[in-house]
Amino acid sequence: MSTVRVKLDVARERLDHTRAAFSRDWLTYSMLAPVLLIMGVLVWGSLLDGIWMSFHSFDFLGRREWVGLENYQYIVGWDTFWTSVRATIIFGLVTFSQLAIALVAAVAVKHARFRDYISALFVIPYTIPGLVSGTLWVFILHPDLGPILPLLVDIGLLEQTIYWGTQGDTAMAVIMFAATWAYWPLVFIILTASLDGIPEEQYETARVYGASKVQAFFHITLPQLKGAILVAVSLRTIYNLTKVSQPLQITGGGPGFDTSVLGILVYRFTEGSQRFGLAMSVGVILVLLTMLFVVPYIRSFERNADTGGMT
Repeated sequence: MSTVRVKLDVARERLDHTRAAFSRDWLTYSMLAPVLLIMGVLVWGSLLDGIWMSFHSFDFLGRREWVGLENYQYIVGWDTFWTSVRATIIFGLVTFSQLAIALVAAVAVKHARFRDYISALFVIPYTIPGLVSGTLWVFILHPDLGPILPLLVDIGLLEQTIYWGTQGDTAMAVIMFAATWAYWPLVFIILTASLDGIPEEQYETARVYGASKVQAFFHITLPQLKGAILVAVSLRTIYNLTKVSQPLQITGGGPGFDTSVLGILVYRFTEGSQRFGLAMSVGVILVLLTMLFVVPYIRSFERNADTGGMT
């Protein structure tokens, strides 16, 4: 009973706190309400409609027929689906290569001369649309017509060109490389903004006590970047798990289905065969998979916010 009473007291305190906050900032909440309503309809309304669609099949006229869990049973028993899940998870790991490059770049340019110009150069890849950057890399890494692989053959570093599009591992490596190049600048921007918030006095104090640059990085920089890293990793994980442009543009999901991430399956079911029920079923599973990876980051983010461990 005492445990129940404590929980009730906590619930009452939260309710009182919410009422007090609303009474104090009622004008702010009333101005936000229309935006939240519109976003709720667009985001949550679309999500709920997609879930409802996943329990139906559609004919060529778009008429719905309730099929219950048949779409999910079909997908789970389809080997190609699991190949796509594997491809999606592997492609999602590109988040960490983006983080590594961005972290090194952000720390390296913090005290560099012409920092603004260097940072602007770093951000350029992010300004290029994914479709355009994918097309560029298809040409640059073309086994016969591109400028790189034929050159490596001519100078003797390769015995023969690499037809990377014919093997699943090399094809996945190429699209991960392209995605890393295109999207690491977003992480760089987030980390750079967080770095600017670290007081310079902390580094001066560390130098006075004889700390090396490496020690200062691990004991000052990295702990205070934790919040920014969690934000960046969460955003990039969501984007990478749902990414379609690079795999579709560079490999078309091939060879076979080795690089056919779940987003491509949704696209194929929708545009190709117009099997909207199956497309929505894959989409729902993709949402759940994304939440499975992102929720731990969000929970860690909240714990750090509660303990004041973020800058």
